[in-house]
Amino acid sequence: MTIEAELNEARAVIREYSSRIAQLTAEKHEPIAIVGIGLRMPGGSATMDAFAEYLDSSRSAIGPVPADRSNAAEFGGGTAASGGFLTGIDQFDTSFFNISPKEARCIDPQQRLALETSWEALENANIDPAGLRRGNAGVYFGASGMDYAWEIGGLDVQDMDGYLAGGLLNAAVSGRVSYFLGTRGPCMSVDTACSSSLVALHLAVNALRNQECELALCGGVSIIHHPYSSMMLTDMQALAPDGRCKTFDESADGYGRAEGCAVVVLKRLSDAERAGDTVLALVRGTAVRQDGESAGFTAPNGIAQEALMRAALANAMLEPGDIQYVEAHGTGTPLGDPIEMASIAEVFGPSHSKKDPLLVASLKTNIGHMEAAAGIGGVIKTVLQMRHGTLFPHLNMDKPSSRIAWDTWPVRVPTEQEPWTADVRRGLVNSFGFTGTIASVVLEEAPKPVLPAPEAVQEGHVLTLSAKSVPALGAQIRRYQQASADRPDIGVADLCHTTNVGRSHFRHRVSAAVTNREDLAARLDDMLAVVENDRLPKYANRKVGFLFSGMGVALRPGIGAGLHRRHPVFAEELDACDEVLTPLVGRPVKSMVLGTGGPEDTEALGMVRYEQPVRFAFEYALARLWMSWGVRPTVVAGHSMGEIVAGAVAGLVSLADAAKLIAARARMIDSVRAPGCMVSVGAGVDDVVPLLAGCPDVAIAAVNAPQQTVISGGRDSITAITAELTARDMAFTLLPVSQAFHSPLMAEATAELREALDGIQFTEPAITLVSTVSGQVAKKSDFSVDYWVRHIVEPVNFVAAMRALDKRGKHLFIEIGPSSTLTPLGKRCVPPGKHVWLASVRPSDQDGDAVVDAVAKAYAAGQPISWQAFHRGRGRRRVELPTYAFDRGSYRLPAGPANGASIGRPGQTTQADAAAPDRSTGNGVVETAVLTTPDGGERQSAITTLVREKAAAVLEFDDLSAVAADADFTDLGMDSLLAVQLRKELCAALSISFATPEIFNNPTPLALAEFLDGCLEKVG
Repeated sequence: MTIEAELNEARAVIREYSSRIAQLTAEKHEPIAIVGIGLRMPGGSATMDAFAEYLDSSRSAIGPVPADRSNAAEFGGGTAASGGFLTGIDQFDTSFFNISPKEARCIDPQQRLALETSWEALENANIDPAGLRRGNAGVYFGASGMDYAWEIGGLDVQDMDGYLAGGLLNAAVSGRVSYFLGTRGPCMSVDTACSSSLVALHLAVNALRNQECELALCGGVSIIHHPYSSMMLTDMQALAPDGRCKTFDESADGYGRAEGCAVVVLKRLSDAERAGDTVLALVRGTAVRQDGESAGFTAPNGIAQEALMRAALANAMLEPGDIQYVEAHGTGTPLGDPIEMASIAEVFGPSHSKKDPLLVASLKTNIGHMEAAAGIGGVIKTVLQMRHGTLFPHLNMDKPSSRIAWDTWPVRVPTEQEPWTADVRRGLVNSFGFTGTIASVVLEEAPKPVLPAPEAVQEGHVLTLSAKSVPALGAQIRRYQQASADRPDIGVADLCHTTNVGRSHFRHRVSAAVTNREDLAARLDDMLAVVENDRLPKYANRKVGFLFSGMGVALRPGIGAGLHRRHPVFAEELDACDEVLTPLVGRPVKSMVLGTGGPEDTEALGMVRYEQPVRFAFEYALARLWMSWGVRPTVVAGHSMGEIVAGAVAGLVSLADAAKLIAARARMIDSVRAPGCMVSVGAGVDDVVPLLAGCPDVAIAAVNAPQQTVISGGRDSITAITAELTARDMAFTLLPVSQAFHSPLMAEATAELREALDGIQFTEPAITLVSTVSGQVAKKSDFSVDYWVRHIVEPVNFVAAMRALDKRGKHLFIEIGPSSTLTPLGKRCVPPGKHVWLASVRPSDQDGDAVVDAVAKAYAAGQPISWQAFHRGRGRRRVELPTYAFDRGSYRLPAGPANGASIGRPGQTTQADAAAPDRSTGNGVVETAVLTTPDGGERQSAITTLVREKAAAVLEFDDLSAVAADADFTDLGMDSLLAVQLRKELCAALSISFATPEIFNNPTPLALAEFLDGCLEKVG
């Protein structure tokens, strides 16, 4: 090898290793995107906009201890009686989180708040939380409060409940979030005192960069509901007597306590951009250190703080001069504030000047010190300032502290609102724990988003709203009404897209197709009226049936143009049909579906040889479109030629063989020259058959409904029959067809058709197929070339097919065809009210709006929809919308002798408790009725009531209506411990025995009642 070759090889190795090093460096320091925020802050702020407005208006959240807190008076007895407090910390939506009232009373309000705020953060990120189940999302929470343990200490011994074991642990703050979401990534609660949430953020960022998780929830929570902690902090002279943080002020004399919860949703920036997430800000770097030795265990160390901030900047790959703002820890203590400002000046002073000072402020002056949640609160404030380009006023600074060298250091505190001007806004957030663990985070404003092009034309969109309870659904609709009024800038397309892909979908639901903002307002009004007037449909698990239409309404050119333009899957499936059909048909099938062939298309569609293949292509592509949206049929049936499409969709034949079948069938039928016609008669088949006597060329072509029969045959014979119909005053309609389908005249084509179909392969259908010839469920063995030859001669027994479908249970029937001919016929064949009926297309539908309306109705009927697939190919963005309207109730512990009524630990019976109904089952009244009623529905109904009452008592629901007959036990909060108790109660009431797992095998009161009824029958 020459020297030149060796050099080239060495250069290649260097380039490879340089590339690897660059890649590893990029991964190690990749910015982490904040894509969602949930918060509950003192002062009533529960959204980003509300919190930003609150801070921008210089308001203070400091106020007296709420009167409903446990031992509220004691907060003033030698402790700070003011602070930043939340309202309603006893309130919680148990049913949403599948927690029973019995367990909810034993859960620390911090855990409850973490659950709700985490859900709100994910919704703010427009991430459907259901998609995280079984994934590796991580959960990191800062929590250090001990108040709940002190609350429990006041309980009577008999009130010590097993659920308290998990209810009081800070470890359960993160654990409950992971458990409810079903995530399997890292999960940890962090307690480093006041730096807890920022340390949690550091861990979450590192986990994302190290590929330990794809998404991370990071938050902090702090609730003050017992006076002991305030008493201790007062004794150590940490608290300000007025409850206010006077950070950097001469009057600083301690901090004011506050409570709150905040959660951020984190992703690697590359993942967030790939997913189209809205990036709120970037975490560029983090660092965690320790004070080490200092003047005392709780005393800060300025040198350690300097090292911390330099480490965070290094991790962000930035210099001090890149930072314009520092959100200080700034508690308002005469010792801590000067030390922190000195360390800030030491790090940032050389890169700033009096003309271009570093701006420093602290959220604690607005809301107080949230302790374990303080750091994440500072992060959110900084993110909001970046997004608004505004620095919010720092409060409580009347006289700058003489302990800070304001004249020497290039720092300034913004006490008035002012713009944040910079090419790229960047800030650093400090959070220091009083046990010495300190943390810093470097933040950067979000990259400028690339927005999709505005909507060119107005099209129908699907708006979906859902909730786990009816009251929550009503409240949700009202939130959207308000949001729609407040945010006229949000496009209808983006709003609907977000409700579909950015939210989980629950049992109680409403939906509508909307086009513009006026339409949106009207549909929201309609939805609210449905909820308030108790017109929501009863929830039912429905099977899905596809009904493929035959030769009904005349097919117009361009019937599929709108669907082709709006839905890529329809276009792809139509292309596949065109590829196999056009060579067999002799004309471009796709051209006729889209109407691009001119007047010749209209003429061609008047001929069976072209119309039937075009109908096949249209219906097949339409069915595959529905299936791509997750609406997969459990059964299919087709009227006349529609049965061929049904067979192709069900897997009976391949698309190529189905094309061969439909093309040959259409060609052979079109070749029949005997003049014929068809008539629909408004009478039952038994009344019509006698009229055909003496007319061998006429037969029953279709039994479409109990009182609608179609006859088909020779024109002269049909003329004679219609004269008799007129004489008997029997209604009839002459059908606009060119051939006498399903009549003896078709025998002319059978031999040639049999030959043309030779070689077609049939397989066992993957989807149940009901034959409209036999009117029964068909198998592969029922189909052959002979079957399809007979198919053009024998009648369509649509009534029998629909009755066979009806016997299989409740269905959502979707008509697949260019009109809605089968839907009204099907309704006449089965009992009313049992099924839901939808048509995919209306004859006048030019743009494919009907299928959008059908999707909305299918969703409202309870059908799951794959919304990502539904929106495929549309450049929509997800926008900020209202989060879930929790349907909360008050949940308190029993009172103990050591303390009075409490929030989170109620003492004596509250007014609500006193008014609550007796949850007992009647002490044997129902049980006696169960045992003495005769077999049948009456006894099972009584058992269902018994199960509901016993379950309500075990779960501690005050209202029996909360335990509906079709409610899932798991959704109600039933676990193995409570299931054992329920089994004992039911066994004692009914004098039977059964295993506890049967409660989960029969997961609703109605299902369990059916099981128990069977047990009673066995014992006689």
